[in-house]
Amino acid sequence: MEYDVIIVGAGSSGAVMAARLSEDRSRSVLLLDAGPDYATLDSLPDDVNSIHEPSTVHHDWGFDATFVPGRVAPLPRGKLVGGSSAINTGVAIRGAPGDYDRWAELTGDERWGWEQCLPYFRAIEDDRDEGGDFHGQGGPIPVRRWTREELQPVQQGFYDACVAAGFEEDRDQNDPETTGITRAAMNRGGPNQMTRWSANLGFLSQARNRLNLTIRSHCLVDRVLVEDGRAVGLRVECDREVQEVRGREIVLSAGAVMSPAILLRSGIGPAEELAELGIASAADLPGVGKHLMDHPMTPLLLHPTEGVVDPAKPLLQTLLRYTSSTGEFNDMQVYLLGHILFAPGGRYGTWQGDEDAEPEWVFAVAPGVQLPHSYGSVTLASADYTVKPVIDLKFDEAEADRVRLREGARLAWRLAHSAELSPFHTGPVDLDQETLDDDARLDEWIHGASSSMAHPTCTCPMGPDPAQGAVVDSEGRVHGVEGLRVVDGSIMPTLIRANTNFTCMMIGARIADWMVEELA
Repeated sequence: MEYDVIIVGAGSSGAVMAARLSEDRSRSVLLLDAGPDYATLDSLPDDVNSIHEPSTVHHDWGFDATFVPGRVAPLPRGKLVGGSSAINTGVAIRGAPGDYDRWAELTGDERWGWEQCLPYFRAIEDDRDEGGDFHGQGGPIPVRRWTREELQPVQQGFYDACVAAGFEEDRDQNDPETTGITRAAMNRGGPNQMTRWSANLGFLSQARNRLNLTIRSHCLVDRVLVEDGRAVGLRVECDREVQEVRGREIVLSAGAVMSPAILLRSGIGPAEELAELGIASAADLPGVGKHLMDHPMTPLLLHPTEGVVDPAKPLLQTLLRYTSSTGEFNDMQVYLLGHILFAPGGRYGTWQGDEDAEPEWVFAVAPGVQLPHSYGSVTLASADYTVKPVIDLKFDEAEADRVRLREGARLAWRLAHSAELSPFHTGPVDLDQETLDDDARLDEWIHGASSSMAHPTCTCPMGPDPAQGAVVDSEGRVHGVEGLRVVDGSIMPTLIRANTNFTCMMIGARIADWMVEELA
């Protein structure tokens, strides 16, 4: 059969798209995902259910990324229905109005401006704490802020250290004018309000009974089938069998790593580079995979005093936003990460000790740049769809980012050694005062400690001109290929000052509405 719409990727954007597009029961929608599908709350494995920490092992793609030259480490991405919304930290914030107004400017489409995106953000959420013009009630994703009584002592210590350092107390980080230290808003629900409420639980749960919506898990897409300049279907490995499936409209919502990889394998990308891999060009788009952006982070790891670290408690409850000395409003974030199992090959920070040492539980004050100037890439190592893409984040490319990471490291040190936070630790794992005081030595530490907030975006950016790197137009249509869209975080023209989950859901809802109008 031929479906009306096929969506690849059931993550933050794809799940929203599938739910919206299948509301018309005469429209057949096929939703494909490479990972497993947990259709009910009761069926969720513990690592997916609990918002206490990201699930970066059992439901992860297993991507490695080059953060800076010589430093390769895992880049967590969710491989299951719900995508990264089902395995992330659960921070429910949106970014600054200027981020979206900048999108409107770059795309030439005022519909991406803040005022027109805000109603979609409001429709997504069911904010249990805040009302007013900036918040929504009754939406599919519950939003709750940690209460003071719920904070772990080390999280409260960080909060108090920030207040003592002169930062404002902020009760609502989704008010666009606020800044400072806050108890984080999280997308959490369930019987004990400790379930990570993903796009799967929020959106797909409302649509699963529809006969016109088919959800297939364990389906790995090789490439888009393009005939006479039009996307007509997909080549897919489903339950270890390679098949072809046809659709009138094809939507890639596979995320900022896999969406460009699928395009490249389909011959949609830089023609000369693809020819080197033996891939015939279907559309010469030089920008595919070339504008990768992410939030660089350099956690200051701390040896805890006895009883401070409890892996059974939430990883993140407090969040500091501030404006750097050289940046725009709220261009920096600092987390208190309450428990990290630190070992050779660990996901956070850098190991500088004995490679045979036993893993150690630590915690971290983790500053990160929210408006980076560094651009990386996603490329192919092979035309073989089973070979993972090459991810190069290039976090040390821009001096402006290094300046802010130095400033962030020094702020993290001051907070860690404050009267409010110092009782919780016996000292840093791998940073000393001499290193902190010397820019060159601190840059070396930053180079080794560089990590990611795991918000890769911008690899298929929106824009009017493919010659300037645009891959899709302002409604997600791939330039030069009819019947094909990309709808996920990869189409952001530039990164936002926030965690990206809610913005990806907004993107899915926004473009789904345009598609409904077009397909009517």
